[in-house]
Amino acid sequence: MTGATWLIRSALCPVLCAFALVGSAFAAEAPSIGPPSDSPSQAVDQDAPEDAPIDAEAMAMLNRMAETLAQAQRFTVTIRASYDVVQDTGEKITFGERRAVTLNRPDGLRVEAQESDGKRSLVTFDGKAISVFNADENVYAQIERAGTIDDAVRYLVQDLQVRLPLALLLVSTLPDELERRLQTLDYVERDTLTAVPTDHLVGQTEDVSFQIWIAAEGPPLPQRVSITYQADEGEPQYRADFSDWNLDPVVQAAQLAFHPPEGAERIPVMMRVRRTTAGSPEGTPK
Repeated sequence: MTGATWLIRSALCPVLCAFALVGSAFAAEAPSIGPPSDSPSQAVDQDAPEDAPIDAEAMAMLNRMAETLAQAQRFTVTIRASYDVVQDTGEKITFGERRAVTLNRPDGLRVEAQESDGKRSLVTFDGKAISVFNADENVYAQIERAGTIDDAVRYLVQDLQVRLPLALLLVSTLPDELERRLQTLDYVERDTLTAVPTDHLVGQTEDVSFQIWIAAEGPPLPQRVSITYQADEGEPQYRADFSDWNLDPVVQAAQLAFHPPEGAERIPVMMRVRRTTAGSPEGTPK
């Protein structure tokens, strides 16, 4: 594994893993940046029977959360997450991570991360380039990529093939993505033991089952997420707790620009080359 590949996989993926339910539901397999495709799940029948795959009340709650995030021009949040890594023996070992996320639409993103073993990393996007910095090794990679946050997320998933549990929470098409991907959704209970009272929902997509706790008071923001990857061996889980939400932070452009620390080494990013039907490459190393 090259140094650049290691940097992308160990720094970039865990950092943004704080923001996408991988699989089909919250999952950034390939966010559809544009009009949503027609799907029976997009129209929720208020008169549907109680045993309908998608409960109308639960869907309304999830939609309110999705609209709140999608319409927010900026926000900051702290995420404390844990995830299972299935060993060759079948044993599952849990690792932890903490993320501080700053989003400023249309083209500003900063994610500071610390792993449970103390490793620190940083990802920034300023509308011109995606930068990934590993503080412990003092190395960074930078990919010139102009566009919006939506464009950057789609590029990371489709072109770099980075797996991003939770990245859909970053994109402005979140409501359409959820309705298009959901297969089942139900209401569980009003949970009074969370930091604020929350509405507890449970659902499934093609690849994962998930639970989400949405604040029942104030802005309907996610407070907790649990995902089970049913299609993966050992059915590992990903769990995240959200805190310190701020939907109107003061964000300066300088906060989102990446300035390499003194002595930091830039390493090249090797891009996956796709070939056209004529056999000519579409991409080249950066």
